[in-house]
Amino acid sequence: MLLHKSVEFDSRVRREASALAAAGHEVTVLELADVGAVGAVGGHSRVGGSARLDGFERRSVLPPAWLRRRLPFHLYRAAFLWRFVAGVRRVRPDVVHAHDAAMLLPGILGARLTGAQLVYDSHELATSVPYRERLWATFVAGIERLVVPRCAALITVSEGIAERLQARYRLARTPTVVRNVSALSPDGRGGLRERLGIAADTPLVLHQGAPAPARGCEVLVEAVSRLPGVHLAFLGDPEPGYATTLRRVIAKHDLAGRGGAEHAMAFRGAGEHNLAGRVTLLPSIPLEDLLAHTAEADVGVTLLQDTCLNHRLALPNKLFEYIAAGVPVVAADLPETRRLVEGHGVGWCVPPADPAALAEALRLALQGPHDPALHERLARAAGELCWARERDRLLELYARLQPGEHQAVRAQQRDARQRPIQAPRAAGQRRSEGDRADRQRADRRLPAQPPAQLLHPHPAGVAVGAGDARLPDRHQAPGGQHAAHLAERGQHIIARAHDR
Repeated sequence: MLLHKSVEFDSRVRREASALAAAGHEVTVLELADVGAVGAVGGHSRVGGSARLDGFERRSVLPPAWLRRRLPFHLYRAAFLWRFVAGVRRVRPDVVHAHDAAMLLPGILGARLTGAQLVYDSHELATSVPYRERLWATFVAGIERLVVPRCAALITVSEGIAERLQARYRLARTPTVVRNVSALSPDGRGGLRERLGIAADTPLVLHQGAPAPARGCEVLVEAVSRLPGVHLAFLGDPEPGYATTLRRVIAKHDLAGRGGAEHAMAFRGAGEHNLAGRVTLLPSIPLEDLLAHTAEADVGVTLLQDTCLNHRLALPNKLFEYIAAGVPVVAADLPETRRLVEGHGVGWCVPPADPAALAEALRLALQGPHDPALHERLARAAGELCWARERDRLLELYARLQPGEHQAVRAQQRDARQRPIQAPRAAGQRRSEGDRADRQRADRRLPAQPPAQLLHPHPAGVAVGAGDARLPDRHQAPGGQHAAHLAERGQHIIARAHDR
């Protein structure tokens, strides 16, 4: 798998890699991060390196620090493109699994150089994201248009995005939907309220995931400013530079709130005397401890702003994690989110830009602990929205990918009279040296065909193809792809079946 950040906090990539490994595949994640940097013994970390996590191997393709310092930005991008492609060649996989549009170029190059099949895992509707750089938006649109029809299979996160991708690229089959449901357990180490320094009965609103523009964080702060005694926690590393913006918003509403005598009298306790004392920004935590923290909240908020089609069709990770932790949800009134929240009866949907409506919904949600019927619905939804069902879709897709099948089709299209069509190998069977030699001899005899002839749909072919999945800059600031404790922080993999 190919991932443009660390897999450590990317829950989607991590659970997919783990599920494939548990099913008997040999999985390697090539990531643009220092493997071993997080949680290293004694606070020391390795630059680059490899490690194992949840049954799969992690390998760093991060260019050396001196290269990042000396190269201009665009040359640095070329350097890590080369590192990804070189990493794929070393692994020599049967399948290259590219997470998000940022990994499509190294994915297609690595797949072509190794004879592997390419799977595109589109975490968002990439062509609808309002990127800060017009050049990057043009690149994303172009690379998807070029590569998606050449993929062996396509995966995405919601039915709405799958339908758009199928229509945009005129795909014969709808992309496989693997939703971002949680595979986590609430049995980890909690302690959210202890870290916040609040009592067990203090009303607690949680925004899980990286605070970032267009996620409703500023609207949420204003709404909480209207709810005396309520504490708000942002759990996740903010997008670079956004923490300063958010603190300014908190200070602004703090000063405005102090002007009201009724508001001031409503505060409870020494720690509740102003808004700044009731809003806390916390860093990301290990995924294994996430749901234990989430379960301590009274309500979870997901408030993507209606700024683009990608947001309207999204199903955020945090939504499923709130449900898995048994926490009522207040969510943006957007089509895919509303369908899930109202369909399961697990919360309230509000116009995402309306702080007054949000404040009222939070008041209702904070009565949740006294509503047994709501908690019954949450428990039922958690049982239905489980990773086991989504995992089966992923494994079924991989079961359809027969290594060698593309090679057989390619040989037939070149010249069926000169080269016999060989039966596909069983999944996971490696190419023999004889196979490679035969292919090399045939390649020398036969002229190359245009790429479009090489990748017509076979029985496994799906095709389709993320947020702001821009690549990090030379200082390792993530490109706009969310960097939270979840899959939202900034992710890609190479899956290779075990030898049999």
